[in-house]
Amino acid sequence: MERLDPGRAPGRLTLIHRFGAKSIGDALPGLIEAVRAEGGQPLWICDAMHGNTQTTSGNVKTRNFEDVYSEVEQACDIHRAMGGSLAACTWN
Repeated sequence: MERLDPGRAPGRLTLIHRFGAKSIGDALPGLIEAVRAEGGQPLWICDAMHGNTQTTSGNVKTRNFEDVYSEVEQACDIHRAMGGSLAACTWN
């Protein structure tokens, strides 16, 4: 952040997280806190497609829709609970 956004302009940086549905609850709050501690005010995006990759027995990469949806839903809830927002969270 220091090199790319030394003035800490809101929205200057875009941070894309991709933890997966199983890990986001443990990992994302700490990341948000660390960014805030440094004065960062990024645009947050959740890339749930990459965080939930599975490989079939035929060695084909795929995703389970429920996992992708769960990660996005959790991301919105976490950002909201921490007083922030995810770029695409518009439902109540």
